[in-house]
Amino acid sequence: PNEETTVTNITRREFTLSSAASFAALSPYAARRDTTLRRTKTVAGRRGLAIIHTNDTHGHDIADDETFGMAAVPALRESLELDGYEVLVLDAGDACQGTVLVNQSKGKAAIDLMNEVGYDAMAVGNHEFDFGLSGLQELMARATFPVLSANVSFTDTGERVAEAHATFTLRGGTKVGVFGLTTPETKGSLIVQGIKGVKIAEGEELYRVAQEAADELRAEGCGLIVLLAHLGEEDFMHPNRAIDVISHVTGIDIVVDGHDHKEEQRVVSDAAGKDVLMVETGCYHHALGVITYEGGRLASTLLHPGDFQGRDGAVATLAASINSEVDRELGTVIATCDHFLNGERPGVREHETNLGDLVCDAFLWAAQTSGATDTDCAVIGGSSIRASIEAGDITMEDILNVLPYNNDIMTVTVTGAQMLEAMEAASSASPEELNGFAQVSGIVYEIDTRIPFESAGTYPDSTYHRPAHPGRRVTIKTVGGAPFDERASYTVVTTSYHMSGVDSFHALAESASTIKSIGLIDYETLVGYITDALSGVVSSDYADAGGQGRITILT
Repeated sequence: PNEETTVTNITRREFTLSSAASFAALSPYAARRDTTLRRTKTVAGRRGLAIIHTNDTHGHDIADDETFGMAAVPALRESLELDGYEVLVLDAGDACQGTVLVNQSKGKAAIDLMNEVGYDAMAVGNHEFDFGLSGLQELMARATFPVLSANVSFTDTGERVAEAHATFTLRGGTKVGVFGLTTPETKGSLIVQGIKGVKIAEGEELYRVAQEAADELRAEGCGLIVLLAHLGEEDFMHPNRAIDVISHVTGIDIVVDGHDHKEEQRVVSDAAGKDVLMVETGCYHHALGVITYEGGRLASTLLHPGDFQGRDGAVATLAASINSEVDRELGTVIATCDHFLNGERPGVREHETNLGDLVCDAFLWAAQTSGATDTDCAVIGGSSIRASIEAGDITMEDILNVLPYNNDIMTVTVTGAQMLEAMEAASSASPEELNGFAQVSGIVYEIDTRIPFESAGTYPDSTYHRPAHPGRRVTIKTVGGAPFDERASYTVVTTSYHMSGVDSFHALAESASTIKSIGLIDYETLVGYITDALSGVVSSDYADAGGQGRITILT
């Protein structure tokens, strides 16, 4: 990572991909140790353009040893401006949900911080929809910068939900065009009612929309085109990955990707064989990206907290003020735990964890003590568990970081065959991660990953696959302590999120006539279980981060 590699494309331009080791040469201000930088006006550009890019910050906007926080962004911009660059600050989506810092305000705090930083544009990520379409519209109206997505439209009118693109003219006259794309996984990872009436272009239509956006920007005279792609690069995301778009489209110069939480810097080829710079900063402000464009040359660098210590005082103060208010509301200690409760990604989306066990046990307990005494088991997708809990005191903030969505708890009665289909679908990517990987209570099952998963096509309005042969890879051993029977009926407790048919649980949602609410919210059940059933102490039953042996994965 400390080596610098130059890739020369004779027909286009030169690209340099580097680590932070070469950033000092890029800007002599990078090594400044100021904890607060004064805010200045942009100086006249002498060197060219610099683009600062972020993605998937998810409310991790307070700095710590591993996280820049939002206040580093304007400080970095000032360093680059003082060194003679004109600077654009761009984000590839998923800023408005993640920690209670932003969740408590339904994303408004994230937008307020980005406004204070002076972001120039961001893409609509899938989690910008977490508070519904009306919530997204409120966030876009609050932003003082364009929030972009070219492939999300209203089903009835065909009009776009957000602006498709924006242009920026540099002092030398060069125009920079920026457009956004939103992952089609959005429709399979959100409560359907929250985005009812919205269409998200995918596959060939996604490529067509992207090409139209690039062509429109070229027609407007843009000499540099940037795609903010909240798409990701995992194999199971095909054909809607950023690399799929690049390989089917021409005219894009830079792709700032997101969604899969990976760090990336590489040069790839577009549909015409031209070079495209593709970058991503991972997630949670663990890195900041800098791209410079001068003399026909693009250079990319990823910085980590040890590489740059500047902080902007006004943004840091705003973030601290928001955080203090959240702490006052949510700092109450409700329980203790002597061990780490594992909600880490990708682990909770790949295999059983002790936090997955705890959450599902809470759901099952809540159902059985709220009148649904015949409930046999609980399931939840790994992506619904959004954080871990460290050993020590457990606060309301910890609980809301784990379960931030305020989903209703619901029961549904299904056949054994439907349950088996859901579990087979939930393990379609195993041993790799999948958002819908099933954490369970009251179920013991086995996944044989040596047998390939065979798809019967995707579920309606979803990117998740219906298994062609339920039971081929998955064997359910017991449900509710009794041997599993495909012909039997079982009552399952889960969330309203899953009962809307998202992720891999469409087979459960097909029993719509039997779905019942138990009148509780997801985080409330976890609080109640820990404080009442466990008397405020998470017991040693949950000490093993790998869980209690409910799920066996054969490889």
